[in-house]
Amino acid sequence: MMRLKIVYTGDPTETKVVDSATGEEVGGIHAIEVSIDAFSGYASLILQDFILEADNMEGDILDPQEAAQ
Repeated sequence: MMRLKIVYTGDPTETKVVDSATGEEVGGIHAIEVSIDAFSGYASLILQDFILEADNMEGDILDPQEAAQ
């Protein structure tokens, strides 16, 4: 299982997502949206030009064309 770490230094151009175990940068991420409140936190990754194989993943897959309608 890969755990992701979002690294933000305060400069949006330096933001990156890395594998928390290896420090290797994860490519193909177009944008990141983060929402945090007093009880929970969520991160949405917007991917571009990717191949994904995943087991035991939680989340929703949205088609941008359907979301725009």
